[in-house]
Parts: sequence; structure tokens; C-alpha cells
Amino acid sequence: MKVAFHFNAEHNSFDEGYVLPILEHFFSMLIQHRTLSISTKVFIGDLLSHNLAMEREVVENGYKKTFNNEKYLTILQYWKSPKNVIWSRFEPDIIKIVQDNRIFVICLENIDLQLAEFLHQKLQNFPPYLGALEVDDTSPIHWNLYTLFLHPECRIIDSNLNLFWDGLIEDTKDESMLQFYKKLGFKTVAFESLEGKYTLFDQQHSFEHARIVAEWKKQCGSLLSNIADNVICSLSDIAPDLGNKLWAALKTFKDAETNEQLAQVTTSCRRIIEYVTDCIFPPTNGEQEGHKLGTKEYRNRLLAYADKERQSNTNIDLIVVSTEMLKEQLDKLSNLLNKGVHTEIYRHEARRCLLRTILLLDDIISLKADVFKIKIKIDSEFMLRILTNRDTDKTSPNI
Repeated sequence: MKVAFHFNAEHNSFDEGYVLPILEHFFSMLIQHRTLSISTKVFIGDLLSHNLAMEREVVENGYKKTFNNEKYLTILQYWKSPKNVIWSRFEPDIIKIVQDNRIFVICLENIDLQLAEFLHQKLQNFPPYLGALEVDDTSPIHWNLYTLFLHPECRIIDSNLNLFWDGLIEDTKDESMLQFYKKLGFKTVAFESLEGKYTLFDQQHSFEHARIVAEWKKQCGSLLSNIADNVICSLSDIAPDLGNKLWAALKTFKDAETNEQLAQVTTSCRRIIEYVTDCIFPPTNGEQEGHKLGTKEYRNRLLAYADKERQSNTNIDLIVVSTEMLKEQLDKLSNLLNKGVHTEIYRHEARRCLLRTILLLDDIISLKADVFKIKIKIDSEFMLRILTNRDTDKTSPNI
């Protein structure tokens, strides 16, 4: 999600300038995140909402601009509450504050909800902070305010920062800002050329392009969500403990701070595939095409299941490729751990393993012509209470 954080540039805590104190505080909060995993461009600048309310009138000697206050109030309403925004953390009187003060913005192009909430909570104790808003690039107002009017400042990849320069004029490299960021605690700080991106020479720097990308992101998110729903809905019938195992793997990933903890994520992914395979094709003493199908040979059993249940050659090819990809990913993760690779690099690999596990489970579902046979985990404790004539009420959770 694209998120903008807003600050009152006219707060009385600023003695001289407001830009550097705000940037220093914001980035010091960002790098405090104990499991920081991020890859985003950062845009900064004033919220030029007044500019959108200026109307140009043709006169004899050219044109003149006039401010339309009624239009301005309408713009602020659509700014605060665009139709597609799902996340907002603002002061109740934010519109009045924006009307009366200069507002400085730090906009992160790509962060997850967990990090957005973390930053919002951390910034609560910073008096100039006014709140955050998910940016909707399908809104012309948001695109102008957070893309067209803001300055591309830097790229952050985990604890590394690349300070942008336009790539056209060497003098646009700001050495003073490079030194400023080096003092904030980033692991590395270096210049990165934009090669003219976000300038008049950039053909894709337009609202129409941004709208298309934003709509794609929304639809893709829905597609991935639907895949996850399908996995749980279909496979939990025959593998009733799947939901618990997926939840545990995700929670381990979110909470992991060390390589060892992230390695547990990859182990959990392998066990999830083993568990599902055990449920749909239990171990046997037999062989298929010379391959053993015992307890340890879950990959052989998965491919044997695919051969048995195939609906088309295309699906069989897909399941084979996905299985090989998962094995290669697990091997790679094991090698990375043995080499002592830093956590921030390893975390991306663990994330890919989680995603590929979900996709592999979806592939397994695609091979089944009909529904999976339902199996349940017997509540033995409840059964025992029935047999011993004890209390058999299953109460609802507290609401």
C-alpha cells in the first residue's frame, strides 16, 4: 500500500526549518522496527492542496489565477475520504488544520499495513504529526498531491538508503543530504540516478498510467486473496489442521528477528506440504515407476497423486514445476542460513517460500476433479465428557 504521513510544518517546536527535523524523526522511527523488511521509494514535500483550487482565467494580456474557496473545500473532502481508500489515521479536525497551516508530507510508495500501523503509533508522540492516509492513485486529487507535486527523495531497501538525483545534471547530487542520511543509522547510504524518471521526459509519469497500475494492484490483491481463500476452503476438508499450520507459519514469519527463526518458517512450509500430501496420498509400502512412496518420500507421493488425479497435461506440468521450485527454494534457504547471510536478505527468501507454498497448494487443488473427502479431527476430550456424563456444553466465545 502507498501511505502518506502528514506533519504540521508550522508547529511551534520548529525553531528554523521543518524539513530536516521531520525527516530525522521519521527515519529514526523507521529504522527502529525490529524486523524491518521494506523496499520502497520515498517522496517528500508540502501538501499543495491550494494549487488544485486555483482557476485560470484568460485575460487580454494572457491569463490570471484566482483561488476558488468553494472548490478548495470540496477538494479537501475528497482528499480526506476518497472512495477507494481503506486505511486512514487522521486527527478529527484534519481539514481545519490543513486549511490553516502548511503541511509537510512523507509518502512511502510501498509498505505493508503492519509497518504503516507501527510508524503511525511511533509518530503519535511527535507533536507535529497529524496522521497518515493510504494514497489512492485512482483519484486525480491524490495523484496530484502525492505524486506530481512531491519530490522523489530516496529509495529504502531494508536498512539501506539510496538518495535520488535526477540523472541529468550532476549538480543535482546533494552531498549535504547524503551526509545527513548517513548520520541516521542506515547501514549504507549512496546516490542513485533516476535517469530522468518523474520528469517531463518520463512518458509514464501521468495520472492515466498511475490509475492503471493502481487498479491492477487492487485486482491482483483480490486475486491473491481469492487463492488463499480457495486453499483453506478446499483443502481444510481433507486436511483439517491446515489452517492452524498456515497461521503458525505466517506468525513465525511476522515475529522472526533472527536467521534461526526465519529458518523455522521454511521448515514449517515443508511440513505443511508434507501434511497435506499425507492427507491426500498417505504413505504406502509400494512403489510407482521405481519411486518409493513411504513416509519420507512425500515428494514422490505428491507427484504420484498428480499423475492419478490429473485433469490435463497442463496441470500436471504445473504441479511438477511448482514442486521442483519449492524444493529448490528450501535448499537455497538452507544454504543461505549455513553461510550466515544477514536477516534482511533472508527475510525476502522466507516470504517467497510462504507465497510459493500457497501457490503449490492451489496447484494441488486444481488436480482434483471433484471435492476432497471430508475428514475431521475428533474432539476426544468432548467425547470423553459425553461418555462420562459430564457437562457437554460448548459455549460461544465472549463477544
